[in-house]
Order: sequence, then structure tokens, then C-alpha cells
Amino acid sequence: MSGRKTAMFTLGAIIVATGISSNVAQATASAPAKPQARTKIVSATVGQYLQKGYEQMRKGNYEGAIRILAAAVTADPDSVSARRYLAFALLRNGSLQEAMYQLIIIQKMAKATPFDNYTLGEAYSKMGRLNDAEACFREALKSNANYDPARASLIKTLSSVGKYDEAFAECLTGYKAAKTDMLSRYYRILYQNVQEQKLSLRRIQEATSATTAAPGTVTPVQPGTQGQTQSRTVGETR
Repeated sequence: MSGRKTAMFTLGAIIVATGISSNVAQATASAPAKPQARTKIVSATVGQYLQKGYEQMRKGNYEGAIRILAAAVTADPDSVSARRYLAFALLRNGSLQEAMYQLIIIQKMAKATPFDNYTLGEAYSKMGRLNDAEACFREALKSNANYDPARASLIKTLSSVGKYDEAFAECLTGYKAAKTDMLSRYYRILYQNVQEQKLSLRRIQEATSATTAAPGTVTPVQPGTQGQTQSRTVGETR
């Protein structure tokens, strides 16, 4: 498996393991204003939807997950977990505006979690708003210093904007705190990717400088040539 494929596979596993699955048990919580009997029915229904949606995301079937999770939101519009799952599935499927819409609603309903900030940062990143993405990833890490999905995305964002030293530092922080071999390997891959990106930029800069200063671009004038030409021209004019 290539380094790029390994990185993508590992990040996907990290996200599923640490970003979403922990929320399944929380799906039974719903709005207190609803009658108790109704609440129990809705909670059970939403919980089933979330479990099915989660399984589809594990398989990489985000379109299927979106359909299931949209049904969960319809069943209980007050379920933050349902909207959180749906936002993530929309993001992974490339539906950025729809994902942002769900995230904005979540922010109005409850205090943002590290996962919410991470998902929002991913949306900003895909939209090219890298400064906003960096701020979201840092906010996620401020709440949970060991939140690996946010740190991994922060590293890639920092590298993309040329903040290589900060990216290296985050790689080392993540590597030292890694609790599994999978995470250790992933941070090594990220470190190597940052190195390659930095070296690639340096080669481009060196090549550009060499082309600008390349010999032969300006024909040198031999000593005396200009004077001789001027004298001959003046003599001919006379």
C-alpha cells in the first residue's frame, strides 16, 4: 500500500473511531419539552438511524448514509447527534454548503464539541478558506489536546500555507502522544509528507532562481566593441 493510500485509510479509521462512534450512545437524548412516551419512541428511532448511518459511513457509502441520517433529522429535528452525523456525511460526500448549514444549526443548539469544530474546519478547508480552517482545528485541539483528526488536518493545513515548522511541531506532538501503532505510523507519514512538500517548494524556488540568472540570456558586449561600432558609424555618416 502506498504512503498516500495508507494515510487516507488511516485517517478514515481515526475519524470513524474517535469522531463519531462515541456519539451513538448519546443519540437517546432528546428535547425535554416532548412528552415522555413520545421521547422514548423518537429516541429509539433516531438511535437506530444513527447506527445504520454509522455503518454506511464505515463502508464509505456516504450517499446511503445521508439518506438514512436525513431521516433521523426528520424524525427528531432537535437531535444534535443526528445533525452532527448528517453534517459529517455531507462533508465527506462533497456537499459543503449543506454540511455548513447543519453545522450552523448545531452551533445554535448546543456548545460546539471538538468534532463539530473539526468538521467545520474540514468544510472551510475544502472551500479554500485555510485561515478559517486552521482556527477551527486549533479550537478543537484547545478543547481536546489529543483529538487526532483535528491535529492531522491542522498539519496538512499548516503545510499548505507554508508554515512548515509549525506543521513539523504538530507532527512530533501527535507522534509522542500516539497510543497505537496505527497513529504512530500515520504521524510519521504526515511528517514525511510535510518534508516532501517543503523540499518540492525549495526545488521550484531554486529552479526559478537558476532560470532567471542563467548565462546566455543577455549577450555580453566585448570591451571596445561598442566604441568601435560607434566610431565606424560616425565615420560612415561623415
